[in-house]
Amino acid sequence: MRKRLASLLMAWVLFVSMFGMGQLAQAEVTTEDALSESISTIVQEKLSGANVSIAIMDRMTGEVVYDYNGDTPIKPASNMKLITTAAALDVLGEDYRFKTSLYTSGKLSNGVLKGDVYLQGQGDPTLMEEDLRQFAQALKAKGIQTIDGRIVGDDKWFDDDLLTPGIWANDESYYYAAPISALTTSPNADYDSGTIIIDVNGSAIGNAPTVKATPHLGDLEIVNQAQTVAAGQSNTITIERSYRTNEIVISGNLPIDKTKREWVTMQHPTTHTLTMFQAILEQEGIEYKKHKFFRAATPKSANLISVKESMPLNELLIPYMKLSNNGIADILVKTMGKVKGNHGSTKAGLKVMEQYGKSINLDMTDWKFEDGSGMSHANSVSGFAINDLLLKVQQEDWFDIYFKSLPVAAHPDRMVGGTLRNRLKDPLTSGNVYAKTGSLTGVSTLSGYIEGSNGEQYIFSVLVQDKSGAVSVIDEIVTVMARNL
Repeated sequence: MRKRLASLLMAWVLFVSMFGMGQLAQAEVTTEDALSESISTIVQEKLSGANVSIAIMDRMTGEVVYDYNGDTPIKPASNMKLITTAAALDVLGEDYRFKTSLYTSGKLSNGVLKGDVYLQGQGDPTLMEEDLRQFAQALKAKGIQTIDGRIVGDDKWFDDDLLTPGIWANDESYYYAAPISALTTSPNADYDSGTIIIDVNGSAIGNAPTVKATPHLGDLEIVNQAQTVAAGQSNTITIERSYRTNEIVISGNLPIDKTKREWVTMQHPTTHTLTMFQAILEQEGIEYKKHKFFRAATPKSANLISVKESMPLNELLIPYMKLSNNGIADILVKTMGKVKGNHGSTKAGLKVMEQYGKSINLDMTDWKFEDGSGMSHANSVSGFAINDLLLKVQQEDWFDIYFKSLPVAAHPDRMVGGTLRNRLKDPLTSGNVYAKTGSLTGVSTLSGYIEGSNGEQYIFSVLVQDKSGAVSVIDEIVTVMARNL
């Protein structure tokens, strides 16, 4: 009798277990169907005519959860920084610091340096006006009152190609297309290297507006063709550096109660830095007689006076990735080329990035790139390829640093939320999406990590090409992911 009861009980448990598992499987199918149907509807209705690649995988197992043209190559825009940053952490290391060094040659007699002063750069994007002032003060502390020689910029750490291949002519004036030199300066703590900030303010009606350059005009020249007009009139002011010149042209009308700010690129960061340095030397009471600047390598016999080091790479990643700083990305590419292959060029750096990808078993035939920032329209990668990268970097010792550098959805702090601070504010996504944004003309992308409503973690990539104004649609798709995962 007991055996019969035990058999009946076992059969009942098995029946209940099978029935429950069937319900669970049905629930999973229903959830996946809802996710697929919702995303497909959004793509068909709001991204008609666009090229789209969407991929979602389980963050722990790598299992594909959703695929909409997941293997279709798309222009990644700044999603390219995901592989640039991973390679930089691996090749350079999280403690890597950029250096700028001050040297002198010749002899000092009665306050006169009968020799040259060298500024030797290694691509430091954090070099600022106050650092140049400290260099000037270091010379003054040595007793130098007059430089009877040359002021030389040593930018030989990098090659002479200041712009990556994908920079268009009409982009060259703007901060996102800044030239890359081994000796460069930044106007602020965002480290927008190779740029200065121009502020224009209305003056008396009918007169030209006032102009302020931060930190220093350097070798640039202002051509102010603008006019201050009455309040309420149209604001048509433009601030641009004329193509391949040192002239910043300000034109149009500025209402008296309005202002305009623009980040403008230097034509050549090295000569601009040297011009700034001379002005600071004069402010510190050091005379420079030649009034001409030179570019050359620092001789081995030169005397080291002072060294400025940047913050370590793990700290620099915050402004770089949170704010999607193109200049820092392309500096990192050239630096990897120099450190790994002894050639500070974009081409050499991209080769290092490719080698890194292969080292973690990425299929690098899925990646096409000609820069590290994502500015080039010749770059392409699929959603699956980005997912694979984001899956494999989790095994790296530096992954926590990498993850922390990603913008956080709807976080109001600029150095936390970054380019996502005003996006994905739905409670389902706010604080639950860590992802890299990307934007080019006709291109919008977002890839990273997301927590679903089930509490599980996922990797996702949404790449949209040949469609303007797709950012809000991408956010809608990501919100659907959070709701249905």
